[in-house]
Amino acid sequence: MSKAGTEPKQRSLKTDMKWIALSVAVLLLVGCNNSEAPTPTPTATPSAVIVPTFTPTPVDETPQAVAPAETPAAETGVVLRLPTPTPEPANQTTTSPASPAATAAAAVDVSTAAIAALDALERGRQLVRYGDYVAARTTLNQIVSNASASPEQRAEALYDIGRAYLGEGLFGEALATFDQLDILLASADGDPGQFGQKEHFLRGEALIGLGRYNDAIAAYWRFLEAYPWMNEAVQPRIARAYLALNDIDSAAAAYRRAIEDVGERVARARLLETLAQAYLDSGRPAQAAATYDEILSIAENAGYRTQMFYKAGQALAAAGDVAGAIDRWRSATAEAPDNYNAYLALVELVNRNVEFDLYLRGYIDLKAEAYLPAINAYRAYLDSVDASDARAANALHELGQSYLGVGNFGEALAAFDRVIVEYPNCTCFGQAWLDKAAAQIGLGDPAGARRTYRTFARDYPNDPLAPEALWQSGRRALSEGNQIEAAVDFLALADGFPASERAPQALYTLGFGAFAAGLYSQAAEVLARLQSGYPDYRWDAVGYWLGRSQAAAGQTDAAQATWRAVVNRAPDIYFGILANYALAGAPMTDAAMLARIREVAGPASRVSGDDGSQAFAEQWLANWLGVATDQVGVLPPAIAEDRDLAKGRLLLELDQRGDALTALERVYQRNRDSAAALYPMSLEFARLGAYRLSILSAMRLMQFSPAGLVENAPAFLQRLSYPRPFSELIEREARANNFDPFIYYSLIRQESLFEEGARSTAAAQGLAQIIPDTGQWIAQRLGHPEYTNDIIYRPVINLRFGAYYLDWARGFLDGNLISALVGYNAGPGNSQSWRNRFGADDTLFVEQLTFSEPRLYIQLILSNLYHYTRLYGS
Repeated sequence: MSKAGTEPKQRSLKTDMKWIALSVAVLLLVGCNNSEAPTPTPTATPSAVIVPTFTPTPVDETPQAVAPAETPAAETGVVLRLPTPTPEPANQTTTSPASPAATAAAAVDVSTAAIAALDALERGRQLVRYGDYVAARTTLNQIVSNASASPEQRAEALYDIGRAYLGEGLFGEALATFDQLDILLASADGDPGQFGQKEHFLRGEALIGLGRYNDAIAAYWRFLEAYPWMNEAVQPRIARAYLALNDIDSAAAAYRRAIEDVGERVARARLLETLAQAYLDSGRPAQAAATYDEILSIAENAGYRTQMFYKAGQALAAAGDVAGAIDRWRSATAEAPDNYNAYLALVELVNRNVEFDLYLRGYIDLKAEAYLPAINAYRAYLDSVDASDARAANALHELGQSYLGVGNFGEALAAFDRVIVEYPNCTCFGQAWLDKAAAQIGLGDPAGARRTYRTFARDYPNDPLAPEALWQSGRRALSEGNQIEAAVDFLALADGFPASERAPQALYTLGFGAFAAGLYSQAAEVLARLQSGYPDYRWDAVGYWLGRSQAAAGQTDAAQATWRAVVNRAPDIYFGILANYALAGAPMTDAAMLARIREVAGPASRVSGDDGSQAFAEQWLANWLGVATDQVGVLPPAIAEDRDLAKGRLLLELDQRGDALTALERVYQRNRDSAAALYPMSLEFARLGAYRLSILSAMRLMQFSPAGLVENAPAFLQRLSYPRPFSELIEREARANNFDPFIYYSLIRQESLFEEGARSTAAAQGLAQIIPDTGQWIAQRLGHPEYTNDIIYRPVINLRFGAYYLDWARGFLDGNLISALVGYNAGPGNSQSWRNRFGADDTLFVEQLTFSEPRLYIQLILSNLYHYTRLYGS
């Protein structure tokens, strides 16, 4: 559902189509030699796709290109339907062709039918993108069966029906639909949407799903006849089909065609890796090794090169070339000794009794946390060299660290004491002191550890780690509940090492700790010192808590001035918002910082004369950039002609979202430093449904701009940074679970930047970042036993599950939505524990969260909420 200022091109496209249809009616009215007026060709509205699952995408007028992608897994399970509007029935009344009035009525009929079909097509594509495939097919089939729909509209509907079948893994039904599309196109005057060409790719995907590999290969080749620049995406699919047929030579040739088509170094390396693995799986290790060597000829990253050296060694060993394998494994250990693949290579060398440097062996083992082998290696090394050896001190220190790793704190302490006494000039000297304290803590002597930290800082103040020792001592005292000793350490750190990066951290910790303990005057004194001495250090947080301390100490005027300074500098960030609440005297309990956001939200725009229109924004940009207004939103030729942009567009149409975004990401990275390119890129990415890239482009544009604050930019540009995609789903699910839709927009923007294929390192998936186990649990609670994780990327499911989970967490956590959001990010159990420890004040609760991630999460969501409320809340 398009919203004002979010997808202007999409909105104007539909309006243009209505004018086209009315123009047809006018042509019919004036005669045109009694020939039948052509039915207008619908222009496809952009919509995006899902990465791991099969979903829709924008359909462009012009064919374009793509990057490689994996065939999505078949989806089965939950059917979650959205209400589908019933299209207006066609008027069946006929009149005499001789009557001008009848001709006019027929013209109106045709235009109405064209508009209705266009609306149904748009809705059908939207439902496909949502992953609501059953509803999508129902809507689109109404177009196919509508005699008043044009052949082009029916062709597009059949194409999208095929996509919907593929999205559910119904490959046979998809093929039947594409056959029906071919029959329709055979009798049509043309195929302006090129659906007959594009469907060859989708046909290939369906045939792969049915195990008809030879037929799939033929379909892919027919697609390449129309789009020969798509080798990077299509040839790997052809290769996988050949591999399924056990034809490694043809598969290798296909991979080579893809590699030749790729100019980007990282993409070439990945394709070569895939080819090497194919050789290994086919029993051709020597060719795999040669391919790994080919990768090494272009790879630059040390960690990646280490991995390739290791794999090349494995392949050569499998091929019987032991000498070559040993050479590659040695190269792996030398390239990046602290990389885990260096350890794997070391294991291979050790298992073959290859002579190896004992010190390096210990170091590699230590970095891989293989502590016992490291101990053995270091001890053997120290036994073999004189105490004056250049590496003896480091070996002894790292031996102690290895003992720490296995929990042998006594031996670790002895090793560190030896380093301190015997090697005072070692670069490891300061770290040996810190590690000695860690060993003492392990031995149950925290008081001794604090003495060690303080002694080191006192006796060796010029050592770079001296301030770190006091910081660690203070943190240790805090963890033991000894606030007085912590204060002594932090003040000693700030006084003795004011240039250290730990000095402002110590003052902040001390100042906030004093406030939390009710020592308001002392807190105000310390935070004022921090603000004065380190004005750039967390200025927003320092200002807010200084104001709180001043207010609690009875310094009302000073507090008001302090908060006002924070608000004036940045009203839209977390502490700016809290400072504004403080000025209004709003209590920060029971999630009031969320519920009362309208009280502190600024205007949609502070730019004089801003009416929120795209035209105003483009005039503002033209004035700033010094370009013609009508060129501001036009992609520069270098971008418009970029092959990766073409690939990304077409891949989205083919439901290969992951590969499409890879190609589009290249476009963004190549042009992210061009201020003039960012605005048209943001528009184009939004049009394509690549919202993450659109948001990144818009935010970067505003960083380059003279606006300063977000709200000092035209509202239209702000809405590109804070869009409302998936509005139908987000607003419906938020209201169904009784929370403000703007909160859900804010959460989704933070979780995924509205990228439905997003996947985190913790395996959180989709728009709302649902973890697999959580998804299964939610499915059981909602009564969907047929649920599988394959479908969690569908927006219709993902957004429903996310909203349900947030609401459940709120109920579990005593109705506090701040607690619920923390629980959403870090787990409800953690949130409950923190709330019990830190009390009802939401600001104190958030500030003291043990993990930094949920703290930042709340801060960013509140800032998002501020902007969404400003921009759309009136």
